[in-house]
Amino acid sequence: MRPIWAAYALLGLLVIAYITGLILRGPDVQWPFVDGWLVASFEFLASVLCLYRALTLRRGRAVPLLIGLGVLSWSIGDFALTAESAAGGAGSPSAADVFYLGFYPLTYVALVLLVRRHTRKLVPASWLDGAVAGLGAAALCACFAFNAILQSVGGSAAAVATNLAYPIGDVLLLALVVGGTAILPNWRRAQWVLLATALAINAAGDTFNLFQSSAGGSRIGTTLNAVAWPVSILLISISVWLQPGRADPAAVQRAPGFLLPGLGAFAGLAILYAATVRHVPELGIALATLTLATVGVRLALSVRSLRAVTEQRHRQSITDELTGLGNRRHLFQVLDSFFSDGPAAHAAGHSLGFLYVDLDHFKEINDSFGHAAGDELLKQIRPRLAGVLRGDDMLVRLGGDELGVILLDTDQQYATTVARRLMAKLQEPFTLSAVTVRISASIGIAFAPADARHAVGLLRCADLAMYRAKLVRSSVEIYNHDIDDGGNRLLLVEELRSAIESGGLLLHYQPLVDLHTGELSAVEALLRWPHPRLGLVPPLDFLPLAEEAGLMRPLTAWVLDTALQQLGTWRSDGRSLAMSVNVSSTNLLEDGFVDVVRAALRRHDIPADALILEITETTIIGDFEACKRVIAELRELGVAVSIDDFGAGFTSLAFLGSLAVSELKLDRSFITDLAATERGQDHKLVRATIDLGHALGLRVVAEGIEDSATMGLLSRAGCDLAQGYFISRPMPAQDLDSRPEFAAPEVSRSALKAS
Repeated sequence: MRPIWAAYALLGLLVIAYITGLILRGPDVQWPFVDGWLVASFEFLASVLCLYRALTLRRGRAVPLLIGLGVLSWSIGDFALTAESAAGGAGSPSAADVFYLGFYPLTYVALVLLVRRHTRKLVPASWLDGAVAGLGAAALCACFAFNAILQSVGGSAAAVATNLAYPIGDVLLLALVVGGTAILPNWRRAQWVLLATALAINAAGDTFNLFQSSAGGSRIGTTLNAVAWPVSILLISISVWLQPGRADPAAVQRAPGFLLPGLGAFAGLAILYAATVRHVPELGIALATLTLATVGVRLALSVRSLRAVTEQRHRQSITDELTGLGNRRHLFQVLDSFFSDGPAAHAAGHSLGFLYVDLDHFKEINDSFGHAAGDELLKQIRPRLAGVLRGDDMLVRLGGDELGVILLDTDQQYATTVARRLMAKLQEPFTLSAVTVRISASIGIAFAPADARHAVGLLRCADLAMYRAKLVRSSVEIYNHDIDDGGNRLLLVEELRSAIESGGLLLHYQPLVDLHTGELSAVEALLRWPHPRLGLVPPLDFLPLAEEAGLMRPLTAWVLDTALQQLGTWRSDGRSLAMSVNVSSTNLLEDGFVDVVRAALRRHDIPADALILEITETTIIGDFEACKRVIAELRELGVAVSIDDFGAGFTSLAFLGSLAVSELKLDRSFITDLAATERGQDHKLVRATIDLGHALGLRVVAEGIEDSATMGLLSRAGCDLAQGYFISRPMPAQDLDSRPEFAAPEVSRSALKAS
């Protein structure tokens, strides 16, 4: 590139020297060799540089090739004119005119290609802006240039046509440059600026030439006319070597401005006004009229586009982008419209039911398979639930994993029926790109105007009912003022704190059966909260409250103390059992947790090997190194650690060998419908997992067993321990004490014998 820019520097110095010579010698002094042969040679070199640029490019050769051919045509015209002048002159048209006029179509095509390259995504309105700017500029040029040419034109028809071709070519050229500048969002790039400036200088030079011919010469006019083409061609040649630059993907795409289209429209209006008071060339009037007509089309298109954009923005504002469902804003519009009807409409019997639907296990899908899988699941919800709803019912997405359903003119029976149908549809398997997953939901129902008389209040009531459905695991609950208004989270947190401090919690115990002997070998302590209003609340529903409120430390300390106290009672009665207790990541990673466990064991005189602490696989994955350290300390103490929900995560096999754990507890997803399924792959997967645990020296436990066939399959697969509703539901300690011989139920033994 350095030789190229050195050549352009030399050409630039030649132009400066030429301009200096023109100024010094005066308008009446002619240097035929310099003004003719040297200028033509200068232009020829510039065209050669353009054509060479086309040869160096792999893509986008058309523009520099056409520009180079156009400049070459002009330079040949200068050579021809110089030769004709040396021979005594030539008539019009001459051979030089053929090559001069050949410059215009080649340059037009190059400009159109260049503009098109950068404006492929432009809307019709932008093209009309360019047309207005270009036509306005052409109208102005026509008014000035054609007045001069019409005064000087004469001779044969061919001569008149040739003389008119130059101003027409310049007018079209200027119109294209101005129009392109108006529509290009990146017109400030050096390549376009140089090219547009060069062609504007060319048009200005031709205009001065016309004035010189019609009104007589002047020093300034002669000088500008003489230097216009060398300067213009130098800039054109340089422009093809400039890199267009890389687009910045982070940059905000700016729309083209309205300055040039506005000036074009003003020019057209001014010309038509001037035509009423003085003579204006007919071409100028025609172009001005066409300019204003284009402005009218542009305005009509703008009004139409504005209406379309307004409607589109409104749709976007009330539509969830991912699912295509209505969003929260749409929901409030519908609810506000309902409530704005006033008491008269409500007195006429109009009612509205609102279902607040919260998807359960959606977060686990996002965490396990990525947000793309979660998005794919949400997209499947709309077509799946459409058949459950009536035509005037409305499904909306409130955000995240929360949906809402509006039921117009409904009652509790219909709303509950719809909720059950929605639940059944949501519990069907979702087939994603990589896996098949299952979810469920918790649904709260509220009615207007019975429960609330404004939109925010209705959502609040349905949300409270939904939260109660989560707590009591009933899937669907209807808002109840007496219960739910006292069931908000802040109150529940305080009630939970009070229950921990006052001993208002209790433990249920679920037996674990040894699948080799059929004997009860351990029990799992399961926390329950007997709430005065909500009933018996399971731990998965209130433990998140304890996590948020910082209550896990005292809560786990109470569970450990109570469970080990009960275990001590059983062991003192001669019942050799182990106690399994669940602990959270908050407990495991808390400073001094191992000391808390050690103190509880000493306090109740329980051997460390009689305690099993269950932690989830996802807990370990969350902070592997810290968990590994604490598990090693517990193992050194003698406490067994069990990995609960094994198989729910995806990195366990990579870490399992380095953890000092004693037991694997298979996730219930391995066990559910194991006996009912006809797919041998499920059986092979369970057996392989059991074999893996045994190969690592671990005891394997299966939970969630609900039938005899499943228990038999697991026994034959070599599983060590089992628990589930088929064996026994969780129960208070006194109920477990009343079991005959404190052993596994008879049905369990018979299932083992049958296996």
